[in-house]
Amino acid sequence: MHLLPADQLAPVRAHLQAQGYAVAHAVTPADPGLRPAQAELARALRLPGNAATNLDAMADTLRDLAQIWGTDGVALLWEDAGRLAGEDGRAWWILGELLDDADDLTVVALGEAHLGSPPPGPDWRPGTGEDGA
Repeated sequence: MHLLPADQLAPVRAHLQAQGYAVAHAVTPADPGLRPAQAELARALRLPGNAATNLDAMADTLRDLAQIWGTDGVALLWEDAGRLAGEDGRAWWILGELLDDADDLTVVALGEAHLGSPPPGPDWRPGTGEDGA
């Protein structure tokens, strides 16, 4: 997965199209939880069946992207992906892992990528709370 600032959408789209990729476009939903984001990604990637609601089905159908799109090169431009990462890090991680495992898919996540929690403070030690207490 490639993480880029949101203002790179147009040049990245143009580059991918010039390289012969079929380009899908998704936007993180207003409600950025796991299931709404999963449904949006499944819609954008034209995944069949219950890939929009079932993670196993999504993983299975991501293996068929070349047949679904009729090409070996599919790219997903995911706008406002950073918001999902910031608001629901678990959903970001789960969906990111699924997308990264798809052989025929290049993912470009646009927006600030706030992956998980902020770094722990200076007093943090492994096996303790964030403040070292």
